[in-house]
Amino acid sequence: MPMTRFYSLFCLLALFAVQAGASDAGNPARGPWVWSVAGGALHQVDTDFEDAEGGFSVNRAFLQASSGYAWDRRNSVSLSLGWGSSNYVFADDARIEGLRPWQRIEDYRLSLPIRFSVGEKSDYIVIPSVRSYAERGASLSDGRSEGLIAGMGWRFSDRLTLGPGFGWYSELGGGSNAFPILVVDWQITDRLALQTGRGLAASQGPGFTLAYRLNERWRLSALARYEKIRFALDDGQAQSAIGEDRSAPLLISVDYSPWPMTSASLFLGAELNGELSLETGRGKQVASTNYETAPVFGFSFRSRF
Repeated sequence: MPMTRFYSLFCLLALFAVQAGASDAGNPARGPWVWSVAGGALHQVDTDFEDAEGGFSVNRAFLQASSGYAWDRRNSVSLSLGWGSSNYVFADDARIEGLRPWQRIEDYRLSLPIRFSVGEKSDYIVIPSVRSYAERGASLSDGRSEGLIAGMGWRFSDRLTLGPGFGWYSELGGGSNAFPILVVDWQITDRLALQTGRGLAASQGPGFTLAYRLNERWRLSALARYEKIRFALDDGQAQSAIGEDRSAPLLISVDYSPWPMTSASLFLGAELNGELSLETGRGKQVASTNYETAPVFGFSFRSRF
């Protein structure tokens, strides 16, 4: 999809979400069906490799649409479809230990979030998913992986919900990636809250969000997480078939909510401890390079109606 067409579609969906949210804000009586749309864009500025010549920048964007049925506030099931694009722009002389890096990575995902409660104190969430990350020109089936995120929260009080969770994803090249998750929803004060966070594109890895509510519409947030994205490469080089980009983003976000269940955010920050690597089709690393701290900025929106 050309980027001009993407941004046109992105703006139309954002406008639709605003109009639908405004209409719904005036109608507090809601039915059991819930629809949502989310999107965002991020730019990573030009960043040099630490141990190699050259550098790169990245433009990321994503769209996601969901439909769900809620029996009540604690029990629901939904279907979510998402598309994203990460356009890597490497310097002409950029090489990872002599190998050519990748270009545009596209991802497609399908997930089925299920939320349910047992008794008055415990809430559960289970999210099975199928996704594909692949360089343009590569087969989507080569980039396919399956995953599961599950967690339980125990309501200790009206202000604190806490519990264990885990994430598991099959990995390109064989093997799998499993990681623990701490489910947190802690209203520290009337204005300050700590919650389990989510990434820009629902990428793999745990994270947290510390949010301070300025008033009914404005909020300041600090986000920290670990991210790892693996993707199938085009058949341009026999030596490498899988690429990986991992980092630890730290972000500051300004969030605006014009009405309930609708928000827009502007954020900036940096990606720390970044590393790019290339692997064979069996997951054996053949080249890697670290990159310097990378400033990032962008925006996102989310609306339910």
